[in-house]
Amino acid sequence: MKQKRRNVLKGGVALAAASFLPATGHANAHKSGDTLDLPTHTLHESIVDHFEELGYALGDQAPIVTGDESFNGGLRYDESEADKKPGQMAIQACARLEDIRKKDQMDVLPLFHIFYCITPLGLKPADTLAQALGYLTNVARLDTQKFAFVTIPEFEPHLPVMEELGFDTGRQIHFRNSAKALEEGDSSGFFRFPGNPSAEAFATVGIYYWTGSGEPPKLAEYPPQPGWTEIGEASIDESDIFGFGIGTERLGLAMTGDIPLWQERLVLLFEQIERNSGGKPPPGKDIFANG
Repeated sequence: MKQKRRNVLKGGVALAAASFLPATGHANAHKSGDTLDLPTHTLHESIVDHFEELGYALGDQAPIVTGDESFNGGLRYDESEADKKPGQMAIQACARLEDIRKKDQMDVLPLFHIFYCITPLGLKPADTLAQALGYLTNVARLDTQKFAFVTIPEFEPHLPVMEELGFDTGRQIHFRNSAKALEEGDSSGFFRFPGNPSAEAFATVGIYYWTGSGEPPKLAEYPPQPGWTEIGEASIDESDIFGFGIGTERLGLAMTGDIPLWQERLVLLFEQIERNSGGKPPPGKDIFANG
């Protein structure tokens, strides 16, 4: 397993881990000066190690080039079309053409990574949600008071899980209208893969973290006000095997306040496209180059 992990990390993931966090020292988990007991350049491997201990098996990431040029310029949008098995985890490199118009936003990158877990047999969404939030608060040491959650009223059976983990469910959860969330399918209430119109939407909770200055305000509207960064989403739908996904660059931002520049990550995106395109880059490369 460790040899397989090293092979997976070679495929651009290790480069990303080294580039989105400070190159030396440790990640500051809190402004008080407490530090995470893990070298920052091994964040991807550390998250894999943690969930491996919980019984997840590491799978291979899918290539950044999909071969389907009819959607997203032939680039991998997210982990939705990966070969998923119960109890599997992976770190997936992604690039979304829609992000080009948002490139002036600090937390938007042309190449980013999603760590995702597929629900093991015998576990329910409440269990995997607790695992995700347990990692973020107990291992990554994010401040529970800086979280907010966007979801739908169907989330209410999960409130005891949140309260057990120390979240203020009255202040930190924003409920959307279910019909509106289903229509948008943007993962804060429901998720529907945009490249597949026939895909079934499944109910989710969006996980947000305050990366702005000062104390976090109540997230009282959606889309949220600037300063709230979506760092992941978790399924609350027992009809879907997806467990949760965490954006690792955004996790790094939440931990340290640092994130790569757009241009830095654009270079890495082009490198990954060249390695995976067989000399015939998809149209998405030119769209990013000209964006």
